[in-house]
Amino acid sequence: MQITSYTDYALRVLLYLAMTPNRQANITEISDFFNISRNHLVKIVHQLGSKGFVKTTRGKGGGLSLQRPPEMINIGELVRSMENHFNWVECFDPTQQNCRLLPACGLKQLLARAGDAYLQMLDAATLADVALGTTPVEVAQSEAPATAHSECNQNQSLTTETQENNL
Repeated sequence: MQITSYTDYALRVLLYLAMTPNRQANITEISDFFNISRNHLVKIVHQLGSKGFVKTTRGKGGGLSLQRPPEMINIGELVRSMENHFNWVECFDPTQQNCRLLPACGLKQLLARAGDAYLQMLDAATLADVALGTTPVEVAQSEAPATAHSECNQNQSLTTETQENNL
């Protein structure tokens, strides 16, 4: 699963605005901060404004700010509104279904389920969650593959629990 740089930059703009509340930012400032093309950012900000994520004010003292509070901006909604499609592979696009394996292949169904899960995770987070680093992660342990990272966290919590019991 992957988002376009367009959506990535849109997320960055909103995060920047969420982390600098109570003031108007301008496109040049954000462009310089992230080292993103100003012209590209103008297009992104325009779309964010037309979709109701940011409000823009022209003229002296103008700039942009969040249209809604960060708690009311859903990451899944933003990604869906900025992406052109979610054709994870060729067979998702009816105009390009040239795969000879398509009638018998289960990959399309598997990737569709993975894509749905990906979007559900994004739907569970708001801009406030992401800006504060408190993004909710609700994956059942039996469904999540064991990784070195999850094992490390389990060992760390066990060590902490053991230390607390020894006090």
